[in-house]
This record gives sequence, structure tokens and C-alpha cells, in this order.
Amino acid sequence: MINGESCYNAYDGTAIYYRYWLTMPLEELEKAEQQPTQQKRQVILLHRGHEHSGRLAELGQQFAIAGYQIFAWDARGNGRSGGIKDHAESVTQLERDLNDFVQMVIGQTGIAIDDTLIVASSIGAVLAAAWVHDYAPNIRGMILGTPALRIHLYMPFAIPSLKVARALGVMSRVSSYVKAQVLTHDKEAQQAYNADPLISNSISTDLLIDTHATGQRLLDDAGAITVPTFVLCAGKDYVVDKQAERDFYEAINTPVKRWQLYPDSYHAIFHETNKADVFDDCINFAEQVFSTEVKAPDLRTAHLNSASKDKVDRLAIKPFNPSFALTRFAMQKFGHVSDAIATGLEHGFDSGHSLDHVYYNQPSGQNKFGQAVDKFYLNNIGWQGIRIRREHILELAREALADIKLANQNQFNQNSPDEPYQPKLLDIASGHGFYAFDLLTEFENLHAELRDYEMHNIQALQAKAEQLEIADRVITCQKDAFDPASYSNVQKGSASVKETPLKKSGFDIAIASGVFELFSDNTLPATALTGIYDSLQAGGYLIYTNQPWHPEQEFISKTLNNHRGSSWVMRCRSQAEMDQLVECAGFKKVAMRIDRFGIFTVSLAIKTAPASCES
Repeated sequence: MINGESCYNAYDGTAIYYRYWLTMPLEELEKAEQQPTQQKRQVILLHRGHEHSGRLAELGQQFAIAGYQIFAWDARGNGRSGGIKDHAESVTQLERDLNDFVQMVIGQTGIAIDDTLIVASSIGAVLAAAWVHDYAPNIRGMILGTPALRIHLYMPFAIPSLKVARALGVMSRVSSYVKAQVLTHDKEAQQAYNADPLISNSISTDLLIDTHATGQRLLDDAGAITVPTFVLCAGKDYVVDKQAERDFYEAINTPVKRWQLYPDSYHAIFHETNKADVFDDCINFAEQVFSTEVKAPDLRTAHLNSASKDKVDRLAIKPFNPSFALTRFAMQKFGHVSDAIATGLEHGFDSGHSLDHVYYNQPSGQNKFGQAVDKFYLNNIGWQGIRIRREHILELAREALADIKLANQNQFNQNSPDEPYQPKLLDIASGHGFYAFDLLTEFENLHAELRDYEMHNIQALQAKAEQLEIADRVITCQKDAFDPASYSNVQKGSASVKETPLKKSGFDIAIASGVFELFSDNTLPATALTGIYDSLQAGGYLIYTNQPWHPEQEFISKTLNNHRGSSWVMRCRSQAEMDQLVECAGFKKVAMRIDRFGIFTVSLAIKTAPASCES
């Protein structure tokens, strides 16, 4: 066995420390064709809150003895890793760290993502489940040891109190009540825990609140998880809620799942007196999932039969809720005092007009009361997520445009040495084009074709282009994103007929933002994605958004109207479902961002081979 330690920098420069236990040197592992299949399997270990990778050394060694390549990190703020002690901005920041860590490991070992297993403990298990839910990696499976989906805080109204304390700027961290005696019966393990200088005894208030929210989100949407899963439950767990673990297990939507209760164990099952049995159970589950072929479920018909479809159907028949009726009445009667609400009522809360108010985020109304209502409305969690989504679109677009420039500059300069390359952007449903104009303003060589189904949006786009004096780089077209004919090269209905580079070749980058989320039927985005694929040059990029979950899905469906004048009913596509539609169209996802609430994702994909999914 080869063991060692190393370090790498996270996306923001934070140093992340990790350990590894290998069956052979990395340089030999990379020669995949020369190694038996058994050697090309890897496990990522995630420690519980307050702890570090060294705490999982014995588990890692047992997996290595069984023939697996093992990697374990110290999460930011823990152990030997950098960052503010016991803190992360959110669980989604840790998810991004984990996604980058897994990609780094894959780059070192050459072992594919579908030959990767996650084994995680407590809060680490919540992180693992959230990553699988939000990023939808095609991993072999995950083992969740006593996942902290609902932590026993014991103090009444603990989370609301902590939120108030945070708002007041006090109590930035919470001391842990958990002692070694309630983690394990093993006396030596208790002594080791108490003597370990790398174990902390607190957690930041922000991270504790967000961990609680993430646990609730996973319980609410566990049906979106389809990977093989093994949940380990401790019968005498005084740290986390066992019923929450069972509810999660029953809700996950995978045919390969296992539940194991250890009746006499405390929370830290990987350090209990019966840990040998626990290790054996984990390795046996790993052997089970690695001995069977990986076959992701076909999610292309999820609009007909899926957990997300069932949720929409359940919401439709829920009993009358007077609070929703009161909200609707208040908005209809008094909503006009708020400019944003008045716009939503007139044009639809999902319309381009409505999003303008959300993006500008400047409270306005008929009077002070109207401004206060407007501010409250704009600070809604969903609209906060929309604004973060915009920033993520711009971030990934900048990355794509930098790659496009690098890939095309030399070839272009050979033919036109005095001219810079002019990348071409397609936005299939621009609305009022907020982020598109951000990019056009920032990148002076960028040309764009901005499309929308509504003529009033086309007129708004054209007026904005002329106002910014960039109309020579913009074509506006009234087109239906879900009509295959709209992706032909004929510029019918164009509001601009100027000769631009857009007409000379395919697009370099396409954006589909906020449009697929409005329609449940997967045949619509599938049609659009095929058209986008045909419209892009070889190696072109696609930026697409998704809404895998929303905390106010019922409230929105019962109180808000959409741009078509009907109730705004949304079916939240799982990220796995959305990614599968994109992959089947011929794209490979290369990057993703998600807001801190877990509501909106933005993904970057590259055009690769033609679609090969079976019908």
C-alpha cells in the first residue's frame, strides 16, 4: 500500500489538504489499459463536521487493502486545509470544492467518474448527497454514514434564533455540545478524539444554518437522486434524527439501495466498537455496485412519470389554503403600489418585464409603503437566486469566450492578421436580454443574434441595442425556440438585416436561460437542444440553466400568474434529467454553478459527438 498527502488550491485559492492510500503508484494507475479492472476503482472519503481526513485513515486503509484507490480531503476550514476555521459560505461552496476535488483526483488517476464511489460521514454525508443531487455526477454509488439531514440542536427554536443572531451581527459561531462519549463506546477512540488538536469544537453560524436548510432540501427532493445508495443508521444516535435518515432512504429513487441499522451504535459508526462489521458492510456494498454495469435511468420521459411529476400532481389536489387566497387577494387589491408586483400582474411574473425589475433590484413604488413592499418582494429567495443566476451566466460565458478566443485566434489571424476574432453568440429566448447586453458591452468584438417568441420583447431588444450603440453587432429575431424550423439559416422575421459575421458561419456560443424551466414537456427542450447543436460550430459552447428545486413551488403555483395569464405551475427538472437531455443532444457538460439556496443552476457544455442516446 502506498500512502501519502498533498495539497491543491480551490477555485478561490484556498489550500485544500488531502491524503491518499493507493495500491500502486499514480503513474502506473494512469496506464489504464495495462491494469486489471479491479485496480481502476476509487473511493472519495468525506469526514464529519469538525473533523479531518486523518479520522478516516483506518476506513481508507481497509478499502485500499480491498483493491481500491482512496482519496480523503480536509474540507475548507477543517484540519490542515485553509480558509476561515469551521466556516464555508454555504454548503454549495463546499459542493463546488468537492466537484473540483473529484475532477482533480480523476485527472491524477485516470479513473472515470463512473468508477468512483463516495463514502461520507454525518455532515460530510449531507455534502455528498447534496453534490449528487445538485451536480448529478454519474458516480458508481455513495455510502452515507449517519447523514446529518436533521441535527438535534435541543434548544427550542434554535435555527430561528440563530437567524436572528446572524441578522444582528452577533454569535458568528456555535460551540458544539457533542462530546466523545456520545460519539462512540470505544474508550480508545474517545481518548483519540479528545487528544486530536485538529478537531474543532465549533461551527460557523452561517454554515450550521445552511446545513440545516440543505438537509431539509434533500428530504424534500430525495426522489431526484438515482445513484446506488447505502445508508448506515446508528440506533443510539443522539446527534442526528434517525427518522430523517429513514425518510430520505425511502424517498431516493434508485433500484439499488441498502439500509443498515446498527442498534447499539452511537453516531460515529466508523469509530465504534463494531467498526469492523461496518467496514465489511461498506466494502461489500462497494463490491456489489462495482460488479454490476452502470446504467443511468432514462429520464427523458420524466415529464410523464417521475418524482417531480408526482409532486406537481400532489400540489394540484392539495386542500384549499386560505393564506394563498389571502395573498392573491392582497396582490390584486394592493399590488399596484409596488412597481415590480404591478408589472408581474400585468405581464406575468416570469416575463422579461418582470425580470427587468428583479435584475435592477431598485425598490420603487407609488409611495413609501409601495417602496417597502417592493423591497420585500425583490428580496424574495427566488429573486435573489435569479440575480445570482445572472452572475453565474456571465462567469461561465466569460470562461467560454476566453476559450473560444484562444482556440480561434491563431487560425483567424493567419487569414486576417489585422483583425481580432469576432465570436458569435445565439440566445434562443432573450426576453429583454439583460445578460446578453452585459456581454455585448464587455466584449466589443462579440456579435449576437437575440431571439424571442414575443414581438414586444424583440422591439425592446432592438431599442436597447440602438440605445447602447451596438446595433451593428446585434440581430434580433422573432422566433419560437421550440420550432425546429427556427434553427435554419434563413433569417426570417429579423429586425436587423445588416451584414454581420453571424451570417457567415455557425455560432460559437449559445445561451438557453430560463426558458426550459417554463415548460414541463421534455420534447420541447429536446427539440431546442437539437437545433442549438446544429447551429453551433464544432467545439461550440452551450450555456443552459435549470431549476432542480424551489422552496416556494406551491406558493408560486397558487398565487402568481405567468406570461400567458394562467397560474405559474412549475415542474422542477432534476439536474440529472436536464443534463441527460443535453448529453443526448450531443453535448458534454464541463462546468456548473449553483446558487447558495440550491434553486438555480447554470451549466457550460461543449459540442462533441452527435447524439447517440437510444430512443
